[in-house]
Amino acid sequence: MLPSSKQDDRNRWKDFEEVKKSYDQIIPYTTDMDAVRKLGFDPFATPNTQILNYSQVVKAVLPIPIQEQLTIPQGVMDCMKAQEGCVGYMIEPSRIHHKRMGNFMLDFMSFKRDTLTTGWKFAALIVVIENKVVYKQWSGNPNIEKNESQTNPLGPLQGAGGKILP
Repeated sequence: MLPSSKQDDRNRWKDFEEVKKSYDQIIPYTTDMDAVRKLGFDPFATPNTQILNYSQVVKAVLPIPIQEQLTIPQGVMDCMKAQEGCVGYMIEPSRIHHKRMGNFMLDFMSFKRDTLTTGWKFAALIVVIENKVVYKQWSGNPNIEKNESQTNPLGPLQGAGGKILP
């Protein structure tokens, strides 16, 4: 009887391991954009994709200030040289589920609401020059599990103090 919600972007992957396996098949200086699209990382079809220009790519990858030029990855150096010829794709597929738990009446009357959040998130940065991947980087959260509890001692009257007075 308690409500639940699901945050699920249209992506081809069922879980974190599956998207990571697709990502691992991308090889810098070898993989072209046709192969990237076939792996599911299509910047114009995959939801939650941000297109970055070369300066945004540099900002996303490098610390500021840059300590040593020798620590800059080759693909990022090539991106900085290519400037307008370089584009980055930040792709962030995820599957998140929110489920309310606990006592129906306490929840319904706003006395106590417990929510369980589960799922996964993945983020991939793919940098491309002239249709060829030159750099990639990933991060993510393979196992999201969070319990959130909200208690209102006054139930439905909580926060209504300003509404009662004229």
